[in-house]
Amino acid sequence: VSTQSTGNRGPGPWSQNRWRPPAWESSERRTLAEVLTQVPNYIIDKGDDGCREVVSYVDGVVMFTDLSGFTALCEKYAESDEKPHTNGEKINSRGVDALTASLNDYLGRIVQDLMCANGDILKFAGDAILTLWQCDESQFPATIDKVVTAAINIQCKMDNYMTEVGVNLRVKIGIAVGCVIFYHIANDYERHFGEAGQTIEEVNIAQSSASSGTVVITPKAWDLLEQKLFSYNILENGYVEINRRSSLSKTLQTFMETRDATKTDIYNNAPEPECLRLTQLSKVSEKDEAIYRMYTNQNVISKLDACAELRWLSEIRTVTVMFLEVHLSDNNPDNHVDILNTIQLAFTIIYDQMTRMLGTINKLYMFDKGCTFLIIFGMPGKKHEDEPTRALKAADNIMKDFHTKNLEASIGITTGRAFCGIIGHPQRHEYGVIGKSVNLAARLMSNYPKRIACDDTTRTLSNLDPQDFLKLAYIKMKGVPSNNVHYEYKIDRRKDRLFSTFIPPQQIEDDGGKIIGRVEEMKIFEQELAKLLEPEIDDGIQSSSTEQVKSIVMKIESATGMGKTRLLQEMKNVAEKKKVRVIFAAAGAVEHATPHFAIKALLVQMFRLMECCSATDRADVIIKFVEEDMIKEIYLLNELLKIHVGYVKRAREKDKKKKLTNMICYLFEKAAKEQRTMIILDDAQWIDKDSWIMLYEIIKRCRALIVCSTRPFPAAQPPMEEAKRILNAPFTKDIHLSSLKPDDMVMLACQLIKVTRLPIQLINILRTRSHGVPLYAEQLVSTMLQFKVLQVHTEKQRHDINRTGPLVTDTGWTMLFTRESSSWMVEVTGWSGCVLKFPALCRAE
Repeated sequence: VSTQSTGNRGPGPWSQNRWRPPAWESSERRTLAEVLTQVPNYIIDKGDDGCREVVSYVDGVVMFTDLSGFTALCEKYAESDEKPHTNGEKINSRGVDALTASLNDYLGRIVQDLMCANGDILKFAGDAILTLWQCDESQFPATIDKVVTAAINIQCKMDNYMTEVGVNLRVKIGIAVGCVIFYHIANDYERHFGEAGQTIEEVNIAQSSASSGTVVITPKAWDLLEQKLFSYNILENGYVEINRRSSLSKTLQTFMETRDATKTDIYNNAPEPECLRLTQLSKVSEKDEAIYRMYTNQNVISKLDACAELRWLSEIRTVTVMFLEVHLSDNNPDNHVDILNTIQLAFTIIYDQMTRMLGTINKLYMFDKGCTFLIIFGMPGKKHEDEPTRALKAADNIMKDFHTKNLEASIGITTGRAFCGIIGHPQRHEYGVIGKSVNLAARLMSNYPKRIACDDTTRTLSNLDPQDFLKLAYIKMKGVPSNNVHYEYKIDRRKDRLFSTFIPPQQIEDDGGKIIGRVEEMKIFEQELAKLLEPEIDDGIQSSSTEQVKSIVMKIESATGMGKTRLLQEMKNVAEKKKVRVIFAAAGAVEHATPHFAIKALLVQMFRLMECCSATDRADVIIKFVEEDMIKEIYLLNELLKIHVGYVKRAREKDKKKKLTNMICYLFEKAAKEQRTMIILDDAQWIDKDSWIMLYEIIKRCRALIVCSTRPFPAAQPPMEEAKRILNAPFTKDIHLSSLKPDDMVMLACQLIKVTRLPIQLINILRTRSHGVPLYAEQLVSTMLQFKVLQVHTEKQRHDINRTGPLVTDTGWTMLFTRESSSWMVEVTGWSGCVLKFPALCRAE
């Protein structure tokens, strides 16, 4: 039996209508049908047994199918320039849709063969599949024969599988037989299960012992197999390799040839896969459905509840990946209840941190005598700019909590672009994450035990103190370049450190370009700035209520991506031109519960304390600033600013809080009297409670212009009362950022890529599909640049471009931009479904 060529293999399972879920009469039944595709038959048959945390034992045959080449395939489809196909033709990589189709066409064929052989797909582990055939010991021989035959069939059809982009996909398979131990962990919101035991360890060894294109089975499985039907090779470890190319005896080969000629089912006339899955619908109760939903990825559930198609979940996105292995004790490996309790305790700690830091538990694995959690930061609905910070902070908190419970863990963290989406077969699939960053995180976890290891990208993007990162010794790892540098994140917990972990940004980065749109917003700001520059009135600013304040307060509110930061940049520039001192601080989600963190960040920026080398230097800066009669009160700042100033009498806690408030207000008052001052607080939704209280006192006592930018607070999480007292006060001027006008979106795109004009085709996209959100235009342009969709040509090269035929392919389009600074031309290739031709747009000389 030879490997199939790269020729026509026929339509895959995703392209056949018979594999699609039926059009049920109600959306509820459609949702249930889709939920069932996310969980294995083992869970469906188990149903609601009244237990959440439980150990179960199942006899059967286990197959571990390991697929190689998926990471390379993801990288290939991420490229946007043309690459020659292996047959000499040119193809265009078409992004995530083509990648999803290619992945699932391949995986779907394998899963289809497994389900037709009555296999139960337990789990998709990235680019691997774990399958179970439940049976009692008396059925082991017949089941092993069937499983090995299915494995050979998969190897014959799917190994050396050449994709259309020239990436060769390989398969290696391990098979074991025996008892599988299932550990179920749960809380009120999620459930997970992990497979363990000697059988799982043996199938892992079998898979590791196999080479691409082979099937390796355990000695126990070999003893039960009908050996005369197969040729074999006994390996050094006693495992048995069945060579794919010569594994079929004449008897079996004749049988398979007869099967191919007569369309006889090799799997004992097994029912169609959709029957295996969808017949379960009739016996599912509402209580059972709730259980199955808890086993399903929450990204999938949210899409199903919104009646959206799951294919829209597939994307290539930047995520931070965490692999966390909980070390299990070797003292009593057969005490499964103790192991379950350990895993449940670890899950409780991890889930609590993921809830706080907005991470998502994607998978649970139990290999190599440990329990491994795959956690993703940056999933749809939980996307934030500081995923690396959140992941490292969560890892550190988990390590601290583990230590108090006598648990140990190894953690690997990476940041990068990965394929995130539905992988598998229409009747059995899961939400998975595949990419280089995923592989690297797993290897960092394995190679640097009992520590938090991360890549350089995560370290750089985290904004955490560089002193907390220690360069790790080089260890050779599969698929990792030797020049890659990796770090251990280990917080230096010295008492005199200014910030314990997260270092807030000290300034707003200015891109130097003119702000697009926001004319009305800037007009309001300039009016408020003019009030600040007027002579001070002792009575303060009279609000519509009875309270009086001295500061001028503005609130800028909008959703992510609407340009709050860019507006703050412009406000800062305008204020500084009028000789106004601007103090900037950004709150952070990871320090949301740290008392006075936002106020501390303002003081650090105002006195430039990050430039000080020691606590003594910081104290000297404060001493030089305050008046002589206030020097005796500087000790109040010892804990906040990590300085060491002695004092004679220790104040009571209540008096100390009051004195600290007076001291901080004094510092801001004195600074504002010396020079007109503007305070900018970005991401104000993360300001801690004590900072809000202190900020209110500053507003009452200090004459300054205070600008708070914030995202809308969700109804389920309204702002704390201390925040409402400022944000909803009558003295606060509200600015709500709305969408930009279509013409502004076009001007913004021109500014981002420094061009003077755009083709009408791109203009139409920006006008009709960007919804006036600046972030959309920015991501579109940056993604084009990152994946070389934008190709730069000189003016001379432009004249050499042949424009007599189709510009790219029958479904492509080409655009030319003109740069402001030179006569360069930028050629952009995208996918729009039609051929568009137009003259080049040149800069006027």
